[in-house]
Amino acid sequence: MMNFGECLPLRRVVRTEALERGARGHVDCMEVVQGRAHASAIPIVRVFHPEAKVTHEAAIGSVDKKELETLMARGLSPEQAVEMIVSGILR
Repeated sequence: MMNFGECLPLRRVVRTEALERGARGHVDCMEVVQGRAHASAIPIVRVFHPEAKVTHEAAIGSVDKKELETLMARGLSPEQAVEMIVSGILR
């Protein structure tokens, strides 16, 4: 998770060197930002076999305010609520 004013370029490289027919791969990249922080995701997918399939997914967003308020209404501090939301996203 990125805090106010931080900048971090995200770069993920997926390289599949498939020697067998039917190789599969998937990479999921997610970043959570707060305040005026910003992030960028640069997907790079390389496939070296004509029958291989590799997919890539990237998402950048902020903590949902309603989820945060719900957890805080149940007794969590703002920090605990954010940590729980981010932990759930990363699983």
